[in-house]
Amino acid sequence: MSSSPAVLDGSESVSPAPTLDDLRAEIDRIDDALLELLQRRMSVAARIGGVKASGPVNALKLRPDREAKVISRLLAKAEPDCRQLALGVWREIMAAGLARQGELEVVVWGGPDPAHVLDNARRRFGSSPLYSEVETSDEALAAAASRNAVAVLAIDPRTAWWTRLAAQHRDLWVFDAIDGPKGGKAPACLAVARIDPASLAGGRTFVISAGGDAGGGERSRRLLGLEEGWRLYEVDRAPDEVTAMDRYRGVIGRAPAFSLSVEAVVSAVQAGG
Repeated sequence: MSSSPAVLDGSESVSPAPTLDDLRAEIDRIDDALLELLQRRMSVAARIGGVKASGPVNALKLRPDREAKVISRLLAKAEPDCRQLALGVWREIMAAGLARQGELEVVVWGGPDPAHVLDNARRRFGSSPLYSEVETSDEALAAAASRNAVAVLAIDPRTAWWTRLAAQHRDLWVFDAIDGPKGGKAPACLAVARIDPASLAGGRTFVISAGGDAGGGERSRRLLGLEEGWRLYEVDRAPDEVTAMDRYRGVIGRAPAFSLSVEAVVSAVQAGG
């Protein structure tokens, strides 16, 4: 009996199905390639830190605009089933790259739901930073103002910490609005740090108003907080007088139109945001 492979239509042979060992060997080769690329990326990230040293002296080496562009570009290319994985992986990779440029601390004030806010902060900034929780919003803001730290603060109607950005911490800016992994109409918490305003990403602007219109019209703004007549608004696609980084007009920061939600990233990409 012949041992030659089976023939179809007299010309094509059927390749044997790969064995479990074959598939595992292929995964090992892919893992080796991924590791090599990760190490190369970390090396480049460390070199970028030297270039960033020429920026504003008092600002952290965070570039929210660059991070938003990276996430948007990659998730637009990713297959739908891989988008959530890709988002988490690249958040972690970028956090590790930032850590190569200098130690970063994330100080969390969780308000009425500290476990949820801490979990969202870890999802956003990865495992590389040092994390600490504080009991008051003032402690979180003080850390961001005086240390190499990002403050992540809950949006709590009972604690209007955001009013102090205009009065006491004029060098701190909101640079990210952290939503949950499943998205939602309003963010659960805001990330604040000493950020170069020129590096803030677009998409939504945060404005404090003393009872007046935030400048974006009723359709494009959402009320996030209210304290003795002062209001915190999230404004979508705000006009120039609001998007200008001007504290005298009540602007306290800008953030991408997405954070942890894949659906929000895809929607922003499709809308050109």
